[in-house]
Amino acid sequence: MNIIKRVGIGIKRQKGQFVILIIVSFIMGSLVASAIVANQAIVNTDVALRAKLPAIAIIHQDEDGFWDEWMTTGIWPYRENLTISILQEIGSLPYVRSFNYVVGLPDFFSEKLVRVWYPDLFLLAYEPTFDAVDDRSLSMWYETNFEQFVLTGIGSSNIMDIEASVIEFIAGRTFTDIEMEQGISAVVVSQSFLNINNLSLGDTFAMEHIIFDFLGYTRNLYSDENMLAKATHEFEIIGVFDRELPNDITLWGTDIQDHISILNQIFVPATFIERAIRLELEVFSGNERADELLVAESLVDLLDFGNIYFLLYDPLYLPHFHFAANEILPNFWMISDYSFVYADIAQSMAFIGDIADNVAVGAIVAMVLILGLIMLIFLYIRKMEIGIYLALGEKKRKIIVHLLLEMIFPIIIGLTISLFVGNMISSEISNHMLRENMHELYGNTIAFGDYEIRGIRIEVSHDEMIEMFEVRIDSQVAIAFYSIVVGTILVSSLLPLTLIFKMNPKDILIFGQI
Repeated sequence: MNIIKRVGIGIKRQKGQFVILIIVSFIMGSLVASAIVANQAIVNTDVALRAKLPAIAIIHQDEDGFWDEWMTTGIWPYRENLTISILQEIGSLPYVRSFNYVVGLPDFFSEKLVRVWYPDLFLLAYEPTFDAVDDRSLSMWYETNFEQFVLTGIGSSNIMDIEASVIEFIAGRTFTDIEMEQGISAVVVSQSFLNINNLSLGDTFAMEHIIFDFLGYTRNLYSDENMLAKATHEFEIIGVFDRELPNDITLWGTDIQDHISILNQIFVPATFIERAIRLELEVFSGNERADELLVAESLVDLLDFGNIYFLLYDPLYLPHFHFAANEILPNFWMISDYSFVYADIAQSMAFIGDIADNVAVGAIVAMVLILGLIMLIFLYIRKMEIGIYLALGEKKRKIIVHLLLEMIFPIIIGLTISLFVGNMISSEISNHMLRENMHELYGNTIAFGDYEIRGIRIEVSHDEMIEMFEVRIDSQVAIAFYSIVVGTILVSSLLPLTLIFKMNPKDILIFGQI
């Protein structure tokens, strides 16, 4: 007789076994399914959240690691300097689209140029009576005719702010690779900078690299008499950008300040900064600072790097970039991105994931034990039937397949039902737990970045995050579920069924012993 027909006859004759297996598999399967769909929802939500992140990472000092090392060892840790070669190595990783950085030295000054400043913009964030003054202007704090400008030295010919859509390139061109290598005196500036200084694309303007006596001065700091050295540089305007204030977020005073700071950016090749620093060597010749510069691998090795940004091709590359970049970075430097915005829901999802994992492990162990016990009982109940098969010369392997199929059919039915029931259970419970856990730990507040990355900001509420947590059955859930439970069935069933290999039909039929 065909084995499938035999299985069908066996199921009709063993209705009690059929029902028991459906009930057991349904109960255990519901627990396993709820755990699997919850974990898959966590994975899907994490991917969805990361996809909304800016594809930007920054390098900064690992202050926590530095102080932990000092507290643990009692020895002041050595922090290796960043170098151009390190930044270029990280920038050459396949995940990186472009990168920029700003160096803290040197400062450039002008008595003719003025900073971009729009006091009317502050009316968007403050009351009309607010006295909006440019507190980043030197004249606000010192008696001086100088205005100070910080040049943004970029490490690649592609300006990251343009590619990240923080600013819009509207005229001219950016730097060529040759110009980047030569460090030419050319700039890309904002249209606002041109307007306020009556300049146009193709014009030139002068700025002075000045070194003032910051040590022990007794006179006005930014004055001619306190000046140690000065070098005048003529810059050609080769490109123009513009920027509009975001209209889809709540603006604060700091947003206006950041917007104005971006409009005041003056992009130059980083190699220009490297050449300009030679003035320091001349001024401080013979002192400790000059000796350090002379033994450095590059003149910029000892510059104070800041605002080091890497634009990636895809925000989903961020974890891979973290790992690769941290392998290159010296001690006490680290990579960060904007994922801290989702720290609230990430911690809550981790809490749910731990519970789901424990439920899944407990349900699988229980399924192995219960199904194994049921199989042993069924073998004992049907020992006479098995003995007859053996006496008639039936192969033991065929009997095992027959009994296994009788067990699998009702279990698959129970598991299929449990998959949908488990999905509904998991959806209700995990969403409730997620909402309660987030509100309990953090309150019903809006989570947004405490610092802005080049004018990029995320503003999202807890409720908006929770809406992205969607528990659903997809192909990955179904494959994972059936793979786990079928493996569990095989483990729990095959062990008892191996007893058939040791069965003797004579002992069964005459003595009733297995």
